[in-house]
Amino acid sequence: MAVPQVILRFSGYWSEFNSGLMPRRPGLFCVYRARFDDLDKSTTMLELLHVRASSNVNQCVTGSRDLARWRSRLAPGEALSFSYSPVAEDDLAACEAAMLLRHRPSMSPALPERFAFGGLALRLDGRTPLLDREFTVGHAVVKGYSGRGSTWLRRGIDFLRTTVNG
Repeated sequence: MAVPQVILRFSGYWSEFNSGLMPRRPGLFCVYRARFDDLDKSTTMLELLHVRASSNVNQCVTGSRDLARWRSRLAPGEALSFSYSPVAEDDLAACEAAMLLRHRPSMSPALPERFAFGGLALRLDGRTPLLDREFTVGHAVVKGYSGRGSTWLRRGIDFLRTTVNG
């Protein structure tokens, strides 16, 4: 059976100092330990620290209580760097869970034990250092299930699975 697919198109990078310019829209953001090279104006991502979904990424990043905790992982000459992908509001929770399960960021506080959304295939484009570009989590679900706006259907399928499987 087919699983729904979501394409995440990551853009970036924003430093901690210009993170206020991040989109004020729903999506996923990644927090990296990074090193900037002033000579060739490049950024090298060293470690994926955190992944999170939010209905307003800008507000979530700039108002985060985790900034000090993320900064504590930086060595001299390193800085925080952020990337962003737009995600439909209905897909935020599933996409966040899939990214957390697959990439296990070192500073994301609540890593799920299992994928509670059936199945999901993700394809990542754009700025995706240290991330797998294509992967599937969970298991197959009803063919034709889109994953968008179908919370009631997902809950119904999960209910039937638990009822049938005991």
